[in-house]
Amino acid sequence: MMRSLLSILFIISIIFIGCKKENTSVVSEENKIVKLDSLSQEKADIELLKLSSKASKELESFEDFQNLKNLISSLRESNPFHIKKYADSVDLLVQSFKENLSEDLKVNNIKSRIAVMATESGLLMQLTQKKNQDPQQLMDANIRLLTSYNSLVIQLNELSLAIPEDIEKELLKERDILRDSILNPEEKNIEIEE
Repeated sequence: MMRSLLSILFIISIIFIGCKKENTSVVSEENKIVKLDSLSQEKADIELLKLSSKASKELESFEDFQNLKNLISSLRESNPFHIKKYADSVDLLVQSFKENLSEDLKVNNIKSRIAVMATESGLLMQLTQKKNQDPQQLMDANIRLLTSYNSLVIQLNELSLAIPEDIEKELLKERDILRDSILNPEEKNIEIEE
């Protein structure tokens, strides 16, 4: 009888201790949740690059790019609360921009920069879908997205400055110079042998 009473008391004490530990873990999880403050003054400390006047003129009628540029400007001024709010929109706009590229923009440099932007916007969206968002992680992901946008702007500016006919002429000229420099030493050798 005494043994069964002791074993019952032992089991009750184990259950009681287990419940106590469970309650403390719930409290500690609640303490880890950080609310995203909609009134926070925090914003990305990165300047957005501007398109050259020629690139700006060429992309003026490209609505997908204009929408993306406007949303990126908003994200630069956004705090983590608003970054979370706009994450799905920016991901959608990057995908739309990627799908609707005009033929003159379908070059490797531009496509690779858009692929990087798509990756960064996808990662940002994944962070916003977490149960407990970390404001610093959202800000860091936003800065990476803005940096990838700047990289795209650099490539768009370079593309607008490069006129394909001029590039082709320059490459042909370099090829001719290289060919002449290779052929000339042989001609000199032949003349010496004669």
